[in-house]
Amino acid sequence: MALGSITSLGVGSGFELQDILDKLRQTDEITVNLKKAEKTRLEAQVTEFDSINARLIQMKSSALSLSLESNFLERSAGVSDEEIISADVISGTELSSYNIDVKRLASKSSFQSIGFEKQDSIFYAAPVLEFTTPDEPVVTEKTILAFTIGQGEEQKNISVDIAAGSNLKEIAKAVNSAADNLDEDGNAYAKATVEFRADEENPGASKYYIRLAASDENSLNDNRISVSQGADLVAPDFVSSYKTGTDADPVYISVPHGATAQDLVSLINEDPNNTGMTASLIEDGTAENPYHITLTAKESGEDNRIELESNLSSVMTEKQGAETSLNASFSIDGIDYQRQSNDGLESLIQGVTLNLNKVGESQLTISPDLDDMKEKITQLVDTYNELIQDISSKIKYDSDEEKDGVLSNSSSAKALTFELSALIATDVNTKTDITSLLDLGIESNQDGTLNLDSKKLDAAFSASIDDVTRLFIGDEDAELKGLGDILNDRLTELTHTSGLINGEKSAAEGKISRLETNIVVAEERLDKRYEMLALQFVQLDAFIGTMNTQSQYLTSVFDAFNNSQNN
Repeated sequence: MALGSITSLGVGSGFELQDILDKLRQTDEITVNLKKAEKTRLEAQVTEFDSINARLIQMKSSALSLSLESNFLERSAGVSDEEIISADVISGTELSSYNIDVKRLASKSSFQSIGFEKQDSIFYAAPVLEFTTPDEPVVTEKTILAFTIGQGEEQKNISVDIAAGSNLKEIAKAVNSAADNLDEDGNAYAKATVEFRADEENPGASKYYIRLAASDENSLNDNRISVSQGADLVAPDFVSSYKTGTDADPVYISVPHGATAQDLVSLINEDPNNTGMTASLIEDGTAENPYHITLTAKESGEDNRIELESNLSSVMTEKQGAETSLNASFSIDGIDYQRQSNDGLESLIQGVTLNLNKVGESQLTISPDLDDMKEKITQLVDTYNELIQDISSKIKYDSDEEKDGVLSNSSSAKALTFELSALIATDVNTKTDITSLLDLGIESNQDGTLNLDSKKLDAAFSASIDDVTRLFIGDEDAELKGLGDILNDRLTELTHTSGLINGEKSAAEGKISRLETNIVVAEERLDKRYEMLALQFVQLDAFIGTMNTQSQYLTSVFDAFNNSQNN
């Protein structure tokens, strides 16, 4: 129901007063509706201006990339045989090619032990007395146990009196409390413990014995024990050392009596001081003694060669041989090099990181990597075409909608097409054969869009990369501004808040704001006017109704009088 309408309006008069009231309002609302239509048209233009600006910013991004010299210094590393070498290259590396001959790959030092029948085969067995119980007497008369612990100036000479009739527990106690075996704080240098060596296959062979080991468990210290008297009473740990590299500190392995091949592997790998070697227990598949302990350096090269102490090397064989170098050996353009590893080799060719994969010869070629620049040119052209086509479709008459395009009265949109067309055709005095985008395979179509011949673009980059670079980045020494800067600077101006499109957009937004105010004021004025008219129409309807009633009364009086006269 229209504002000001009354459901009973016209009942008294018999006239279509509400319809009259509504039609009057529709006539008065024509001006307001024109303002609303203008507001809708301007809002649509603002949306289009935002779309145009977005594409201009895309073009500016491509132009900015084309203005940066660093982007024209991108390089790619090509190799004739990727199975032999691979390489990474940084920007600005000198364009060149190199002949690389890989003669030997860097390898890791490794050893392999003699064979063992099983994984739990005994690796170390000391010549010690073993007993079925730790409580039975071991010695029948007083005995002396003498041993040394440590090496050099740190070596300690220890002598222990063993009483007649002592059992294993008593012998261990005597060792741990002997005066020679205690430091100034009362701590024992060597620790004696009663151990049980289980034999799962032959439980009857399981025995008790005394293990003698250093209290100091730091494997960087040589705390080996050597028994000179009473050797059959205790089983000192087997101690040997290894190094990974000539300059490395030795690491000492303490192997207890009864340790298996697998126990030795675990001792080596779980030692926190072991940072350079990995131990494994492998099965080589042979019928007899197939299990072998292997020691492998964690890093390749001579600086990580494993060196074993003689008592350990006697049961281990070096796989490469001491006379074989572990370093990689190769030549670059006839110059010989050696390196500790095969990967990440630097300081050979400036800007290049080389990886050796296989023995053989291969050629490394450093060439420009300008695919990204070609892509930026393509993006610039594509965005330009999208923008030109969009503006063209919005400024002409729309036959389908039978109305003018949303930008038909936009002077800035029309001016922008001419501005961009001239900008794209900018000629730079490079003093070379390449002075504009037209020399890179770009042609103008009749509809104002551009056509890019990718083959001509590739040919220009391949044949005249220096000239292409000069076109886009210019020459600071020659005070030559490159096309990349020219495009970027002008597109920056166009997308500025005071630029061509944003200027008209701001004006349109100002008009929209004023129209919104005018529409609100006009509608409020109409509402008040038709509220008053509605009341006046009600009064008119009531008055006419009264007059109609009086007319009907008088008519009935006259009709009655006339009838009486006739009678």
